[in-house]
Amino acid sequence: MKNILEKVKLFSVILICILLSVILTSIYSYSVKKDLMHEIVGVKLIVDTQSEFEANLFYTYGQSFHASHKLNNKSSALDTLLFKFPKSKEIIKKFRIDFGNNRNISPVKIKQLQLLFKQQKICLNQKEVFNSLYNISPSVELDKKNRIIHFNKSNDPFDPYIIFSPLGELLLNEWKYSITLLIPFLVLLPLFFYKKKLNITIPKLLLLLFIICIPLKIAWTTFCAILLCLYSLSFALYKKKIFYENRYSYIYFGIFCLIILFGRPSNFSVIDMLWPLLLFAFMGLTFPISKIDIYKYYVHFFLFLNAVMVASGISFLIWFSDFYGLNISDYFGEIKGFSSNIRSWVIYDHAAFLSFFGLIGVLFLNDIYDLKQINKRLFYLYHILLFIFIVLSGVRICLLIYFVYIFNIMIKQIHYKQRLFYNILGYAVFASILIFNIKKIDVNRYTLWTVSWEAIKEKPFFGYGLGQSDIILHSKYFNNNAGVTVPLEFNHSHNQIITFLLEIGLVGTLALIILLSWFLYKGKYYKDDTLVLFVLGLSYMFLTESVFETSKPMYVICFLFLVIMIQVPYKMKKVI
Repeated sequence: MKNILEKVKLFSVILICILLSVILTSIYSYSVKKDLMHEIVGVKLIVDTQSEFEANLFYTYGQSFHASHKLNNKSSALDTLLFKFPKSKEIIKKFRIDFGNNRNISPVKIKQLQLLFKQQKICLNQKEVFNSLYNISPSVELDKKNRIIHFNKSNDPFDPYIIFSPLGELLLNEWKYSITLLIPFLVLLPLFFYKKKLNITIPKLLLLLFIICIPLKIAWTTFCAILLCLYSLSFALYKKKIFYENRYSYIYFGIFCLIILFGRPSNFSVIDMLWPLLLFAFMGLTFPISKIDIYKYYVHFFLFLNAVMVASGISFLIWFSDFYGLNISDYFGEIKGFSSNIRSWVIYDHAAFLSFFGLIGVLFLNDIYDLKQINKRLFYLYHILLFIFIVLSGVRICLLIYFVYIFNIMIKQIHYKQRLFYNILGYAVFASILIFNIKKIDVNRYTLWTVSWEAIKEKPFFGYGLGQSDIILHSKYFNNNAGVTVPLEFNHSHNQIITFLLEIGLVGTLALIILLSWFLYKGKYYKDDTLVLFVLGLSYMFLTESVFETSKPMYVICFLFLVIMIQVPYKMKKVI
């Protein structure tokens, strides 16, 4: 087996892994389909309520619910709803629970949902039930924090119902699916790299672990960042030296101080998101990083990650019609709702940020390709897999960034001043189009930006302080002034520039821009193509995401900036 793998190129191994992964997940999906066709007998709900109500279940073999497919509750117990499905050669795609038309109905808590089969039952707890709700009627209001179903009794007509996710989606066990998806990659790729001369030192290993943690829980990312910082400090103490020419470390300190100064944090927890600035500032002064090696690790990791994403996407689309009763074109019509299924196997499944992190890999890929550190087939495979993942995820801003990067790579022979002009002009045009058409493009962001702007107008210079976005966005006063209502699940503006204006004001925002611009100009970093494109891509992300409002992007972006800015070789200065 080892001899065979030694003759096989990594390009072929990745394609084989994708093929095997699709086959294994399809076998598992087929077993679920068989259960839906021959084994399922009904559903049972354990509820908690203070009033009686006449509940019915509607089911469908396609998309629309009809009165002919209606089931009555078979249980006489107040806390139980029981519905038995009829025998059929077709797969029931989804079902909805109707709560009747009695306006005296009390709030309902679904304590458990049981999917009943001939030989077993699958139970979903309160949290899983709420996560599996696909849609609700205007007569229903969900308290997601306490997981209680309330009823809007003033709604006319009063027709309260909830629609669950398709049965096929509920039956696909997340762990079983993840295992079948990942097995080929976890088996073949380690075998391929076995006995390769990787020459991994402790610093490289710690950095590689940080990269691997990008799609994992933030706790793992934080832990790896702390390990990196502790190692870097111990290294500096051992060597009694620091890397005095790594000026980018000082920009981290500067940004941290400015945000604290203008953000006026009201308590210690508000500055949680800022700790990566300090951690990576210390690392930049004390940590020996092999820049090209980290580029290679990063590119290869995202090559594998995107390969798994593509395998998951292919498998999902193969079974899309069986489980959802829809055509592939319907997937792209409602891509925001369906694309999360492709990423369900990964713990950190934010489509926009995962796509953006993969796009930074394009910059690293271009650098190591120019140095002949990666072959042409892997170069093109990375682009193909990343592009497919972005398309399947429906992240429009990242698709735009991808083409901006390709454009810049194609014209890299042009003088850097001309490229800067083209990029600034293109950014200004796109930002203007987005702002003036946001209501047509994205209603949720229109709502968030409108309320934010109403608040900004009242405190334009110094803002409301760090961590105040959530409170301001749900203020009745500002919502009424804007004539819209911000949904409860949103806690920031989904635009970093607006978030800065809201929290640290115009003065703080300008101070940050001036500091960063001065730093890039003074160090002539505007001549570094990789750094310029990194900042450019981040600027595009600022238009649709509040990048620094969540921990994961903050850690990863600080890490990426550190790696890009590294000057090789290091110049060390004795300090002790």
